[in-house]
Amino acid sequence: MKYKNKKILLVSIVFLTLIMLTPFQINNSNQGVNTDEISDLNYSSGLEGAENIIITTILRNVEVSGSGIINIEDDLTVKNTYNNPIPSILVGIPLNLIDNLIYFKSVSSNEHSLLSERSNLIMNDNEMIMIHFDTPLFPKQNITITFSHSYANIPIYYIGPTEQNIDYSINPFPILPYKTEKEVRTLFRMPETSEVIDFEQVEDIGNMITDNIYEYDLANSLELDYLEPFLENLKEEEREITISFRDMDVTKMQIESVTREIYISAWGLIRIREEILIQNIGFIQISLLSINIPILSKNLRVFDDIGDLEISTFTENEENPEIKTFSINLARNRAVLSPSSKYKFMLEYQLPFEDYSSINWFEQSIKINLYTTTHEFYVLEENVHLVIEGCNDLVFISTDPYAIQQSRGSTILTYISENKSPIERFMVQFTFSIDIFNLLLRPLILILIIALIMSLYVVIIKTRKRKEIEGELGGEFIPFSEIREFCSLYDEKNALSLEIRRAEQAAKSKKMAKKTYSNILSKNTLKIEQIKQELLPFKKVLMDTNETFENLIKKLDVLDAERISVDDSLNLLETRYKRGRLPSKAAYEKLSTDFDRRRKKIDRTIDRIIQQLRSYLL
Repeated sequence: MKYKNKKILLVSIVFLTLIMLTPFQINNSNQGVNTDEISDLNYSSGLEGAENIIITTILRNVEVSGSGIINIEDDLTVKNTYNNPIPSILVGIPLNLIDNLIYFKSVSSNEHSLLSERSNLIMNDNEMIMIHFDTPLFPKQNITITFSHSYANIPIYYIGPTEQNIDYSINPFPILPYKTEKEVRTLFRMPETSEVIDFEQVEDIGNMITDNIYEYDLANSLELDYLEPFLENLKEEEREITISFRDMDVTKMQIESVTREIYISAWGLIRIREEILIQNIGFIQISLLSINIPILSKNLRVFDDIGDLEISTFTENEENPEIKTFSINLARNRAVLSPSSKYKFMLEYQLPFEDYSSINWFEQSIKINLYTTTHEFYVLEENVHLVIEGCNDLVFISTDPYAIQQSRGSTILTYISENKSPIERFMVQFTFSIDIFNLLLRPLILILIIALIMSLYVVIIKTRKRKEIEGELGGEFIPFSEIREFCSLYDEKNALSLEIRRAEQAAKSKKMAKKTYSNILSKNTLKIEQIKQELLPFKKVLMDTNETFENLIKKLDVLDAERISVDDSLNLLETRYKRGRLPSKAAYEKLSTDFDRRRKKIDRTIDRIIQQLRSYLL
């Protein structure tokens, strides 16, 4: 009993010791979030050493679209004066704008994407976005990044007595929990058609560069040398400024849906077809819609349910050389887009396959931006169907699709996105193995069908001609000797006429004496008259044989008469020219050339009919 009690006591001591050594962890769902109190920069999560991080350069570009979108691009140069490497930085978005944020992305100076995420950390009424570097930023080093963010439904539209006015309020500089040195500059770009009514200044800076571009540059300030974290050294009313402008060419608009089909064939074809449903949610009518497509696209067609739409000529985009812009004029052959109305139209164009693909034996790799068509509108829903013809198997795909379907030898990848910004890009790279049998089967079947149709056509035509000849000549006497003599005499007559024509040309160019030409003319004319008399009995026999021969002889008579008429016209033209009754030498040469061409055409037709007569001798 004593040993048993010792054993129980030992087990109890071990159990209590394990319980005491086990750490207790409390899971707090609100960890890192401070809604009321200002966070201590030295101790807040993700802000260790923030006082030793300096933003040496800031260049902010704010582009205000007349359709209701604000796109901001912040170029930041970050310097680490801390003793430890820094893996990330924080950028603030005001809480009153966070619901309007539809897109954000960060890239390094070499255009590599950086991981950006909402940190759930709130400081000074700002939600912080965490941007992770590719590699930690070591002490005394600096890095330049670009943080792009896009907002919807910030501008406020209202109609004045005679015009539409637009106001928007936004921060003049990026909100950062770090000190910023003096090289800080912000540019606000309004639509080119706008006229700025009022803009607020920040301390002693804020000036107009052009009619629609305004600048805030600390280098021009006598009062500001730097920016403190969270813009603390600015007056509270200057941490967010308001700019007002008027514009009667644009208004608030959005695209309800885009359905895009990107058809890719291993034969070397990329075809884009999309359907766009756009809505005017502003206060004025819109007659022009501007659309951007890749600069290398071709064979563009813009149409709706009625037919083709009228578009403007292409213009190059100065800010983005990879795209070209065209406009759809709704007022020309459609109706303007009134407030609260919608309009659906379609686009079709092709892209050069070689610029997007690479081939490795029986595998093809494609890298393409699924948002091939761009514009300035906020998109509520965009569906992209990537149709790959001749795909045997998907070897690699960079971004998983929403759905994958197989249909008639093609693989269809479906991507769905909502609340899309106009500056958003969606690069997808995929590699697929080619289904050679399926790829060759369709053109092979098409070739066989075409060959079969052509063969049937040839057989039907030949059978019909044979029946016609047999029906015309069957059981009838064919005058072989008369046909032979008729063709020989007609050839001789044509040869004599040709000899007269050549002698006439030689005499005109003084290569032949007029006496020689007169002898040839009289001699050949006499022979031609004799041949005409000899042809009469043969002509009568052929015309009495059957209707086919009769029609051929009548055609020859008509052509002979037409040739005589042309010769007379040439002689009359020459006589008038010599007497000075024609306007100019150029007119004479032009008419003479036309008559000569007509005479040669008559000669060729006569030769063809004579050859057709000779074919009956076979």
